[in-house]
Amino acid sequence: MQGDLASIKGCQEDLIKALDFYEKSTEYEHYREQEAAVVSLFKKYPKNDDLTSVLLKVCVLDSFYSINLRVHGIYKMAKHIHGLGLDKALQNGDVSAIERVANFTNSNGKQVNLYSFASKYCFHHNNEKYVIYDKYVNKSLCEFNGLSDDKGNSFKFIVSHLKDYENLVKIIDDFRIFFNFKQYDNREIDHMLWVYGKEKDNKEKK
Repeated sequence: MQGDLASIKGCQEDLIKALDFYEKSTEYEHYREQEAAVVSLFKKYPKNDDLTSVLLKVCVLDSFYSINLRVHGIYKMAKHIHGLGLDKALQNGDVSAIERVANFTNSNGKQVNLYSFASKYCFHHNNEKYVIYDKYVNKSLCEFNGLSDDKGNSFKFIVSHLKDYENLVKIIDDFRIFFNFKQYDNREIDHMLWVYGKEKDNKEKK
C-alpha cells in the first residue's frame, strides 16, 4: 500500500492524537487512574515468590483489563505463575516468560493459551523489555500493515506473526521506526495503538 509523505504524515498525526487523547481526555480518565493503580501494585509487589501477592496482581489485571480469567480460574492462574520461578526471566526481559505464563491447564482441565494476559502480566513487571498484545493493538497494527513511502521505507508484516511474541516485539519496533516514534517508550506506544484501535472499533460499530 503506497502512501505519499502527506498521507503518512496524516497517519502519524492521528496516532499522536490518540496518545494525547489517552493522556488528557476525560473519557480515558478512569483508564489512566486504573493503570496508575496497577503500576503502584506491581511496584509494591515486584516479585512472584509469594502466592498472595501474585493472586492480588492477577485479580487486579483481570478486573481492570476485563480479561475474564474467571472462566479459567483466577486462583489456578495465580498458583501457575507462582510456581514458575519467573523473577529472573522477567528482570531480564526473557521472551520465554510469555509462553510460560500463557500456557496452563485451567480449572476445567483444558490446556489454554492466554497470550494477551501473559503479555500484560510481563509488561507490568518490566515495561522496558515487554510489550502488550490485545485486540486493539492488533487492529491498529493491521490498519497500517503494508504501508510504504516514496523513499522505499515500509511497514509490512505477516498478520499471524502478531501471535508470536518475538515477532510482535519486532513488528512494534518496526512500527516505531517507520513512523519516527523513537521518542516514545513502550507504554506510550501501547497507549497510542490501543486508543487508536479502540476508537476505530467504536466508530465501526455505530
